[in-house]
Order: sequence, then structure tokens, then C-alpha cells
Amino acid sequence: MRTIRLKTRSASAPLRFAIRLLGLLLSIAALLPATSVEANCQRINPPWNDKPLTVDFGAEIVLDENVAVGTPIATAVIPGSQLYAIKGGWVATCNNQDDAIKYWWLEQHYSQSSGSHPVPGISVDSADGRVYIMQDSGSRNPYGGGGSGSVGYTTELLVNGSAHAFSWVSASPNKSLPPIGEEIHGIPCSDALLGTGAAEGYPPLVNVNCPIGDYAVNWRQLPPFQIKVTLYRMGGSPGTSGVRLQNNNNAGFSLFSLMNRRSTPPSNNGELFNLVRLQLAQSTRVRINPCHGINNVSVSLGEVGSHRFTTLGQPASSVADTPVHITAWCHSDGDIKWAVLGKAAAYDPGGNQGILALDTEEDSASGVGIQLIHTGSRAPLPITPEGSAFDAYRWIDTNLHAQGNKILMLDFLARYVKTGDVTPGSANGHATLVLSPK
Repeated sequence: MRTIRLKTRSASAPLRFAIRLLGLLLSIAALLPATSVEANCQRINPPWNDKPLTVDFGAEIVLDENVAVGTPIATAVIPGSQLYAIKGGWVATCNNQDDAIKYWWLEQHYSQSSGSHPVPGISVDSADGRVYIMQDSGSRNPYGGGGSGSVGYTTELLVNGSAHAFSWVSASPNKSLPPIGEEIHGIPCSDALLGTGAAEGYPPLVNVNCPIGDYAVNWRQLPPFQIKVTLYRMGGSPGTSGVRLQNNNNAGFSLFSLMNRRSTPPSNNGELFNLVRLQLAQSTRVRINPCHGINNVSVSLGEVGSHRFTTLGQPASSVADTPVHITAWCHSDGDIKWAVLGKAAAYDPGGNQGILALDTEEDSASGVGIQLIHTGSRAPLPITPEGSAFDAYRWIDTNLHAQGNKILMLDFLARYVKTGDVTPGSANGHATLVLSPK
């Protein structure tokens, strides 16, 4: 039996717009008229008055100080099915059966004065090729305008295996109108009102004027789609105290809609079926971690005879626990919490006993795991499953306090424990220690 390998890193939000559409400034605001006398179809109003799609980046995103500008820090994917809950998903009525939804309408609007504008020189995955500054509660935006300029975002429509960017538009917009594919025609109102016939399986259309002979459109008729919001680290700093991402109704917005004709002049916005806005599900704080790990550690647990493992869940008899020392560099003061990420042993599936599974190797031992425990109390260190969302980390609070420009020491113990019938072999494991401000 040989080693346990341990890595350290500071907590960065698992690249989950950790604004984990960041706070989003993304408020898709209904600034344009919903209907026109020229339109053959019109959105149902109510309820389609600036209804939101909610985006959840969690309560907090923690960034390493050295995360490069342009690095994704969080991603949220919003299912289009959120719209099914509004009026049963019924979104528009049309006068004629020939009327059809033909295009998606995707726009990104920003105000230079609010600091919500394209940032040059940043390479992104979005087809739009631009990152937009998120508004937040901070100051000293290096790009100009309000907020800290520390977080940017992109918005994309995911449909039929393709990604379509929400493209920036100026005062004289050129709309992004990707085709839907097969045209979407309405369902006869006679069926929609009852949820029968062509509307079988759909909730009945209620409290809406849908004359017999007209047609109604439901979101379920469209191909399944998602909206993806990605957040990026930008040149400003949120500081160790952090900033709050904000929903700003008029500072900038993402426009998501449907069109029945490809008409780009602003005066023809009567072809609009629907306006929805992106809205943060909860307040999200973004801040810099005061500490970051400076070393990876390999700890030898030595060779232990299999005959020393006698009791399930217990360490080998007459074998001392092995001290583990982790160091981190802290650039500013702050109270620190930490977590252990790893794969829990099958004997301890919840990770409550702090038992790591062995790495899978050709000559691996069986029937043992590696337990991590507090130095003083000997209490187990709970294991957070690898790949867990940041909000689900099992934080360990040991009253650690970081001091600026000094080394932070983190100490605990490791030992082998019996988890089943023991067979000899190599017994290596690994874990990642995550540091984060309290």
C-alpha cells in the first residue's frame, strides 16, 4: 500500500451567466409594441407581458485571483419548458391557417452609459464573438460606465444541435433572425379551447379571446430549445468582499421572441409574437478568494499488512495516523472555510465517514479505503462528491484566518480503514481541497 495524492485549489464557481444571466443585467425588457395592425398574428396579452425566464447561478461565485480575463466562470442552461407554465404555454393567436412562425428573434441590447457594451479583444465560444459587461453593485469599471466591470456574459439559443448567439444591436438594429426550420402553424381555436383534436395533450386555452375560425400557437409546437448564459471573468475586480450581480430593467436586456415574417425595420415590430426577459432567480455575489493553493502534496501511508485489518470501518491495528500538511498563499485577510472533494468509498457512500475510494489500478488492493480525519478531534472530514455544484459543497469550518501576504497552513490526518474483505495490492487515492472565504 502506498500513497494518497492531494491537490489544492481555491474555490472557483464550477463553470455554472457562479452571474452562477449573471445577476443578470439581462433583463429582457418589453420596450417595443407587441402588436400592429399589419400583423396577422399577435401575442396573447395578457399573459405575455414581459414574462421572465429565470436563471440561477447560486448564491455565490468565488474566483481565484489569477483567473485570466475571458475565462468562463459559470454557465446556466434554461429549458424552454419554463414557458409552458404560463397560460398553459399558449403564446399567440393568428387570423389565418396560412400564418406561421418562421424565425427566432434574438437580440442583445446594451447602453454604453451603464457599462453594458462589447468588450474588444476577448475570444469567446459564442457565435456573436462578443462579451458584454454585467451590471453589478461595484464601482471602478475599467470599461467605463457603472459596476465593477468584473463579470461579462453571453447568451445563446440552443436548438436542433446548433447554437445561435443573441447578437448585439445598435440604435439601428440588424436583427438576428435564424429560421425555426419547419414552419409552425397554429392549432384551430376550437381545439385549443378544449384541449382536444390537434390540441390533444395540451392544457386547454382559457380566459383568452380565440374566435372559432382563428388559430392559437403553443410553445410545445416549437422544437425543444434551451437558452444558455455563460459568465466570464473580466478586467475589473469584485474584491474579496464581493459585488452583487443585478437585474437592471433598462440598462441592458436580451430579447427572445418569435417572428412570422423576416422584417427588420424597427417600424415593423408588429410581427413580434412574444417578449420575455432573463431574470436572476436569486441574488448572486461574486468575489475573489483571499487564498490560493500553492502546492500539490503526495503523502505516503506506508505499507500495512492485511492481517492488521480486523474490524469494518476501523483502521489497521497498531498503525499510526499519517499527518497531512497543506499550504496556501493568501494575498489578503479573511476567514476561510474548506472542503474535501473526492470519490467516497462504497462502504461510505454519503461520505459522512470521510472515507475515500481507492484509485482504480491494475494491482489495486480491495477491502480498504483512505479515511481523512481532524487532527485534534479525530472526527471524519466529510467528502463532497467530485463534480458537485459549488452550492452543494460540504464546507468544513475550523476557524482558519488568512493574513495578507502570508502562508496559511492546513493540517489533518490520513489513515487506511477496513471496508470489506482485504486483498493486498497498491492502495492509492486522491482528493482535492477547496479553500473559500466564509
